[in-house]
Amino acid sequence: MLLRKLFATVFAVSILIQSAFSSSPSLGSIIPRGAKRGTEVELNFNGDRLDDAVEILFYSSGFTVTELTPGGSAKHLKAKIAISPEAELGEHLMRVRTKSGLSGVKSFWVGQFETVSEIEPNSEFATPQTVPFNSTIEGILENEDVDYYVIEAKKGQRISTEVEGIRLGNAFYDPYVAILNMERFELAASDDTALLLQDSTASIVAPTDGKFIIQIRESSYTGNGACRYRLHVGSFPRPMAVYPAGGPVGNDLEVKLIGDSTGESSQTVKLPDSPDPRFKIYSDSEGLLSPSPNIIRVSEFPNVLEAEPNNNRNEATPSSTPLPLALNGIIEKPGDEDWFKFTAKKGQRFIIRAHAKSIGSPLDPILNIYGPDKKHISGNDDADNKQDSKIDFTAAVDGEFNIRIRDHLKKGGENYVYRIETESMKPSLSLTIPYFGRADYQSRQMIYVARGNRFVTRINAGRSNFGGDLAFEAAGLPQGIKLISNGMHSSINSGLICFEASPEAPIAGSLIKLIAKHAEPDKNISGNFSQPLDFVLGPPNNTVYYKSTARKLAVAVVEEIPFKIDIVPPVVPLVKNGTLDLKINVTRKEGFDAPITVRMLWHPPGIASQPTLQIPKGKNDIVYTINANGSAAVRTWDMAVMGESDAGKGQILASSNLTPVTVAEPYLGIKIEMAAVEQGQDGSVICKLTHATPFEGKAKIKLLGLPAKVTAPEMEIDKGTTELSFPIKIATDSPKGQHKNLFCHLSIPQSENLIPHNVGHGGVLRIDPPPKKPAPKPTPVKKEAPKVVAKVEPKAKPLSRLEKLRLEAKKK
Repeated sequence: MLLRKLFATVFAVSILIQSAFSSSPSLGSIIPRGAKRGTEVELNFNGDRLDDAVEILFYSSGFTVTELTPGGSAKHLKAKIAISPEAELGEHLMRVRTKSGLSGVKSFWVGQFETVSEIEPNSEFATPQTVPFNSTIEGILENEDVDYYVIEAKKGQRISTEVEGIRLGNAFYDPYVAILNMERFELAASDDTALLLQDSTASIVAPTDGKFIIQIRESSYTGNGACRYRLHVGSFPRPMAVYPAGGPVGNDLEVKLIGDSTGESSQTVKLPDSPDPRFKIYSDSEGLLSPSPNIIRVSEFPNVLEAEPNNNRNEATPSSTPLPLALNGIIEKPGDEDWFKFTAKKGQRFIIRAHAKSIGSPLDPILNIYGPDKKHISGNDDADNKQDSKIDFTAAVDGEFNIRIRDHLKKGGENYVYRIETESMKPSLSLTIPYFGRADYQSRQMIYVARGNRFVTRINAGRSNFGGDLAFEAAGLPQGIKLISNGMHSSINSGLICFEASPEAPIAGSLIKLIAKHAEPDKNISGNFSQPLDFVLGPPNNTVYYKSTARKLAVAVVEEIPFKIDIVPPVVPLVKNGTLDLKINVTRKEGFDAPITVRMLWHPPGIASQPTLQIPKGKNDIVYTINANGSAAVRTWDMAVMGESDAGKGQILASSNLTPVTVAEPYLGIKIEMAAVEQGQDGSVICKLTHATPFEGKAKIKLLGLPAKVTAPEMEIDKGTTELSFPIKIATDSPKGQHKNLFCHLSIPQSENLIPHNVGHGGVLRIDPPPKKPAPKPTPVKKEAPKVVAKVEPKAKPLSRLEKLRLEAKKK
């Protein structure tokens, strides 16, 4: 009875421990997908482990959470959010922070109109849903679904539609929109657009007073419950292009807005004081804005605008300013091509890029460069897995050069805008966290550190046009968290950084700036972290159809978890072609005995190991063996492991300390002399030793790589041994021939530890067959005396009848 009570008590404590610790939440969707700015909206967050939510983290300003309540289960959360009247139109990013972690990133869209929900049935032209003009409709396109809406407009009034479909990031699909009159005559229709990707926009000027039908469907009628849309319907402007497609920093830029149904217009915009490759311009007409922006590029160099005619080399638009420049133009009609000329000095190098698809232009550019002698120097169609062009140009001589640009299919139109930037080779730096799994842009892209614990992440640094060591900084960390980093050596583009939380750190979170800088401050080179968000993937091979970017790193302090993991710092080096056993220790809370998966987070160059090992249930340590090949860099590297387990409510994570591992040259070198031994005989393999690092005591050495049925004993050497002879035994049926894989394994003692070495690779043992025995002489055969044979008289020749008569005649 006492034993039964004791077991019940232990079991109950274990259950309490398991349920006391939870893991990071998951976020599947946010409904509705958007709202009007200047209003308050209730959002439903759907996912898992959301019951202890404490905050919504927004990546942009203009949002205030006024109420946060559980949604009735761990899979739902409700939040009332006030949206500022000044909030920017378009896409915004957010995540949920709970007491136990951070969710992935999801998008939310802000518009300028009240939202109207789709009401079924609205799938027949004759029975459309009536919606107010200047409104945003939220709906779903199911399989073979067509949704119809009816609005009223006055003659001459602009009727514009724009769909946010694939850009909502819910599903891979292709929305189609059309504007029809009440006689079902199609006035405008749109499937894909260069400006909005798979999303569509259609716009007309109302030809009469009256009602008009807006039709929306999946272009191939293959919708599903995930094919949500936000359809803007109103009199807002919708230009399809902006010209010029960029300008110099800090300037006021007058641009033409091209492609709106009411015709071309102009607008002056104030450009920022620093470069921006995706500066947003919202077209403004009578107080209404385009639902999404046109994109232009803000650069540090001046603009050159094409001067027509410039359709050939002789009419090329000149520039009086030396490179770098930005050349701007429009391929206005099919077959059009634009030419520019510029001067360059011998040896000058520039990256020349044509920006078109990247700014929402339908142009598929082809670039060509011609020299002063009018000969073609270089050309490019697509570059960097994109449809825009790039040429790495170095002037071979002083002189005047030409650039030509045209469309790949020789198409053209009023919105075929381009911008050619001639960039000098400036250094740049970017930071990302590598994907944890294939096509997994969410997992492990955030930092959540349990109180009194650590979280180590791998970080990739993209250096361009410079080299050198990097140092890391974190701006805006939650209270009680610190960044631990020894920087990143110039020879690598990936490494580890550690975030550590004190035991008293408040449960809190923030979006921080993670910054890398050149280790030499006077270089003035820095770069920030960004997270690519591959929201929509599709065929073939998980092609990214829509993506966004989060430009801050989410960091949070979360509740304590029931284990802590440490690597015992090794006291001996890892030598080239050697191994090193790292001892991993786990400190468990009482009652927590679940298995823990240990994952090696990063391997320095030339170092390898198994990706994961497991500490069994109830165990507290494990040995993690790493090995170095012959090209491993000789230096000290930071290494770390992540412990992964389950406390009853999902995965929990804790990292080890950043542990220095020193890679060293082998303490000695060995040359294995070639040996030849016959099958069935004993022999020896002679090794010549060259000492590089002295050691004390005796080192054990084994001869490995021997063929089958060949043995050699383990031997000992010391720091004075220069030659060693391994006795070997060869079986009679050991494989004959040359065996070229011999090497020596040494265990060198140091500080009560052993340093394993594998040296002398490529030793050769030749096993010969025994010599053939001479063939025995044949036994002589005794010759018998020849037998006497009686002489046999030859038989008389038989005579013919005629011969007999002649013979008788002679006798007479």
